[in-house]
Amino acid sequence: MKVTNSSPALQGVRSKGRAVYINPGETRDVDLEGVDLDKAKRLPFLKIEGVSKPASNQDGDGPKTALEVLEMAKDPNVQFMSFKAAAAKLLGDKTPAKKDDIIAALEELATQP
Repeated sequence: MKVTNSSPALQGVRSKGRAVYINPGETRDVDLEGVDLDKAKRLPFLKIEGVSKPASNQDGDGPKTALEVLEMAKDPNVQFMSFKAAAAKLLGDKTPAKKDDIIAALEELATQP
């Protein structure tokens, strides 16, 4: 399937146990399936074409919940700046600079009624 990196930085995805790097603005044909595909779909800066219907909502433009962004913090494949950008969409100007502080703010947001 075709994977486009819309971030300003080099990004990588896993394919068949190997890292495949995609330059900013570049589109590459990548063999994604199973867990590798699921992980790639969670990255908001990647556009994945050629995916079945259930993944069509994963175009990277939809808003994430605080819990989804917290999951990004746990994923070693998600770079800090991608996590911070997703958190900033929820926290706005109050977004802390450090990862631990961002996680605390997101946890507080997730528990609010």
